Amino acid sequence: MKNIIKAKVIILAAVLLIVGACTDDFEEMNTNPNAATKVPGSNVLGSSMLTSMYTLFGTRLNCYYTGAYSGFISAPDYEYRVDINNSMWRSMYNAMIDANDAMKIAETEENDNLYAAALTFRVYNAHKTTDMWGDVPYSEAFQLEDGMLYPKYDSQETIYKTLLAELKTAADMFDVNGKDIGEGDFLLNGDVLMWKKFCNSLRLRIAIRMSSADEAAAKTVIQDVLGSSAQYPIMTDNSDNAYWHFPGIAPDEEIWYESMGTAPGAEKHSRWRMQQPLIDALLNNNDPRLPVYADKNDFGEYSGHRFGPNDRSDTLNTNPYKSHIADWWMNDPKGFVPYMNCAEVYFCLAEAYERNLATGDAQAAYEMGITKSCEESGQITAGDIATFLAEPEVAWDGGTTSNLEKIALQKWICLFKQSVEGWSEARRTDVPLLTGVAEDYAASHNRPPFRMAYADEEKSLNTNFPFNVVEEDIFYGTQMWWDKRTGVK
Repeated sequence: MKNIIKAKVIILAAVLLIVGACTDDFEEMNTNPNAATKVPGSNVLGSSMLTSMYTLFGTRLNCYYTGAYSGFISAPDYEYRVDINNSMWRSMYNAMIDANDAMKIAETEENDNLYAAALTFRVYNAHKTTDMWGDVPYSEAFQLEDGMLYPKYDSQETIYKTLLAELKTAADMFDVNGKDIGEGDFLLNGDVLMWKKFCNSLRLRIAIRMSSADEAAAKTVIQDVLGSSAQYPIMTDNSDNAYWHFPGIAPDEEIWYESMGTAPGAEKHSRWRMQQPLIDALLNNNDPRLPVYADKNDFGEYSGHRFGPNDRSDTLNTNPYKSHIADWWMNDPKGFVPYMNCAEVYFCLAEAYERNLATGDAQAAYEMGITKSCEESGQITAGDIATFLAEPEVAWDGGTTSNLEKIALQKWICLFKQSVEGWSEARRTDVPLLTGVAEDYAASHNRPPFRMAYADEEKSLNTNFPFNVVEEDIFYGTQMWWDKRTGVK
């Protein structure tokens, strides 16, 4: 994968663009004919990718905030800081704005593949944004140059349908024989076929997410994607995974490694530890991924942080008792951040088939999802996978849990390190059942947060802010459009 140091090239190009713009009124004799006056669209897409990657996968959002809400990673509380919340909101919009600008430049460059990649990436970030906050600006969010200072907030339902339409546009635009996407594609290295698979897999992700709120619309999208594997290919193998890999040489090292990595064999000291719901999900079913996900604690056991009314006084929540995140996820400078993997796609298919949203073999898709998730680390044997598939609460039609619950649990497990996605799936399905709530909120609530708090600067500056959206105790109140759970508070 390309070296992140190319960000310097992007910054330099942006500076040169400003300099070029400042010379517009100079006389021709004062204009340097060799000065750069235009930033390549690929570089602007690269800027969008960098902003997105550091925001979504950095430890602040991915570990402290949504890592805690998803049941994946420990945090001592549900922290809320106005400056950080404002910053995360701005960063998500900066990523989308850069992707939007890349689309505009791609049009002038007559590069359909770059346009489609930038559109796909804008949708990816918009989907994350609406799933964190709910109703957000989208249809008017990128029109500042047209005088749109106060963009309206679109309903999440409207945004979802818009995103799916935009992904279809991108999917129909990609052409493996077309122009190169360019050097700024840090994520998929300019591979147009992989972009097509990523794009169509995102369509499945979004359709399944919305299916509890609008099953008919979701069904139409799913059947459209699956209707032609040639026109709309999806991820089917781990080689298709949309993973950002790092060169591994400082300063271009995997971002969790930068925060909590150690020298080989050295003791880990990171405050980021595993959370008990994920430990339970792995431990209870003799899951061979357990040592891939977590280290044993100081007492040779697997144990995670336990949220609840006494979580700060619970001795099991002290560091000697809590398992560190295992090396494959955080202790490799050449590691990765996962935007999407084929295991999730198989679980989307399994759910679609089991719910008759499409025609196919739900059991085969489910078992392939587990297999691909187990295989990707390279640490689990085929025999161990076969044994795991026979576990009573894992085996299709086995045990006491429904097949849909099995699909939901295994999908949630495969989303580790994609904490926004893990949180969203837990909010959609209530699988696993996350009833542990941080001590400060445990007396009033029976589930982790429903939402991120809106940015204070939006409330004070955007005259179109939707004050009808209820926010309670910062993180609660109005549920997501697709969150149809009842009895949650």
